Amino acid sequence: MAVTAPRFSELGFYTLAGGAQNPRDLVTECARAEELGLGAVFISERFNVKEAVTLSGAAAVATTNMTIITGATNHNTRHPIVTGSYATTMHRLTGGRFVLGIGRGIGPLFDAYGIPRITTAQMEDFATVMRRLWHGETIIGNDSPIGAYPVLRLDPSFDEDIPLGLVAFGPNSLELGGRAFDHVILHTFFTDETLQRCVATVKRAAERSGRDPDSVTVWSCFATIGDHLPEPLRLKKTVGRLATYLQ
Repeated sequence: MAVTAPRFSELGFYTLAGGAQNPRDLVTECARAEELGLGAVFISERFNVKEAVTLSGAAAVATTNMTIITGATNHNTRHPIVTGSYATTMHRLTGGRFVLGIGRGIGPLFDAYGIPRITTAQMEDFATVMRRLWHGETIIGNDSPIGAYPVLRLDPSFDEDIPLGLVAFGPNSLELGGRAFDHVILHTFFTDETLQRCVATVKRAAERSGRDPDSVTVWSCFATIGDHLPEPLRLKKTVGRLATYLQ
């Protein structure tokens, strides 16, 4: 059966938003989003019932034409071979509808869990290593910002062009997104002026790196709260979202 393109490929949504506790809601949300014609589903990750690998697999079978984007997972919580295998599996499972999106994560939370904080150099190096592995390369004696590994290898027959995404807020991350990633996901609650400045930063960085600026998709994140909810709950969600995202 032929797969039709989404009506609104430039629009997407975050599934399981607002502290959702039932991961199965993703299936219903994705089905409804496709009915509406949305072009992408974003999957954020939390260390509870929002593990990104499991959720993206569910999204793959719950959708037929939407792009599935992790927005975001972290490169330092899985071995690079595990992450590379996950992305390749999703890429083939979805017929090329998957974007592996990473982010810097929350520093104090990593400190509490004993996980090293993520640097810009690590995220750039991760993108380079993933692309080498997806194109069948075996990396011997890797000693780079993402770590030291005797051997990194997926499958020498691989020749996959899998898009990479980056959740970017600050100038260093925005420039990194422009020069090394295919999708850049911005912060919530940006003013129009800030949004324009961030997009310009990404596009300029892409151009300086010899890339086509139009090849980098920049996603603006707009928070919404349905008016079907009772007013006290709407207020709670509004304040909660602002408090967590404007720190």
